[in-house]
Amino acid sequence: MIPRMTGAGRYIVELAVRLPALAEHLALDVLLLPAMKTTPVPRMIADAGARIHYVDTRIATIRQWVVIPYVLERLRPDLYHYPFLDMPYSRFPSLVTIYDLNPILHPHYFRRLANIKRPVARRMIGSTLRRSRAVITISDATRHRVAECYPESADKLRTIRLGVDALAWAGDAQGHGGAGAGGGDWTTRSYVLYVGVDRPHKNLVRLVRAFGNFRATNGSSPGNGPYLWLAGVGTGSPALRGEVSSLSLSQDVRFDPELNEAELHAAYRGARAFAYLSTSEGFGLPVLEALAAGVPVVAANTSSLPEVGGDAVLYASPHDESAISDALNRIWSDESLRDNLVGRGRHRVLDFSWDTMASATLEAYYDAASPRIRGKTDDGKTDDRKAGRVAKGRRG
Repeated sequence: MIPRMTGAGRYIVELAVRLPALAEHLALDVLLLPAMKTTPVPRMIADAGARIHYVDTRIATIRQWVVIPYVLERLRPDLYHYPFLDMPYSRFPSLVTIYDLNPILHPHYFRRLANIKRPVARRMIGSTLRRSRAVITISDATRHRVAECYPESADKLRTIRLGVDALAWAGDAQGHGGAGAGGGDWTTRSYVLYVGVDRPHKNLVRLVRAFGNFRATNGSSPGNGPYLWLAGVGTGSPALRGEVSSLSLSQDVRFDPELNEAELHAAYRGARAFAYLSTSEGFGLPVLEALAAGVPVVAANTSSLPEVGGDAVLYASPHDESAISDALNRIWSDESLRDNLVGRGRHRVLDFSWDTMASATLEAYYDAASPRIRGKTDDGKTDDRKAGRVAKGRRG
């Protein structure tokens, strides 16, 4: 079982453990942070057939612009797959994955020096796109947005959606009991679950307000009735904490750091509802996980979320607290609606496969690299001595 990580991290690991089995001639080198040595990830990747290299530099740092070119000169890959927006210089053919454009589109993405960081980010993304032979976006919504902002790179774009292991997440939703980290008094109460980080585009302040309205509509007293579980946010931002305090919801909003995989499965399966009201999302992997776990979902009707949720989700405007509150009320109390959404969700997740994602990515590698990556000579004949090597990494 793959350990819990960010959506981007899961994407890289799921890809790394599947690619070697798809093409015998493909030599895969994966760059990892040294801190990953203490996790199960290196063993999983190595057992799948990839080679691991520990590189002590993170994405979105100046240091990587010195370190990564040196590492690539040593590996001499046929293709370098970079999983973020700020690809360092490489003289080797490169491919990039773009999850979203929130750094340049969301006015509050950067909490400090935004007037400086946003223009820099815009230029950096443009440079990354120009230097990439192919660009993977994880949703059509993201592909369209990239094409709008960088039309000169539109012909490089292709959508390869993320996946979900439907069998691993499947289970009977309990609808009560806060299993996982924390425990205590939470375990006897029903809850609405959110899974993710606390960033401005995640819209958690507005979700808290809507949840407060939902509780007031149902006449819940402090410390009783449903609570909102914010899993993965840690202690939350000052703004989020302040909103919880001002609405007297301290006993009804639960904060937790990132859960491990076992805790997360229990959290999904115990939830009566799942809420994901981002104002701008590149994909929305937690929505798929909730659907696979059999949990009714309330999600924003914007960006990529309708593309992921299809007809299996109850949508609301992420900017309308009353609409969010009404959706929570409906999904909480309407058993017919709940059963309908759960059934549709079980069917919906079958359209999203990690194996399909890996196969499509391998085709992108073939298209982006020279003929050597297919193990072919220039005249098209097979030559096992010319096995393709792909370098890719999850470093931050």
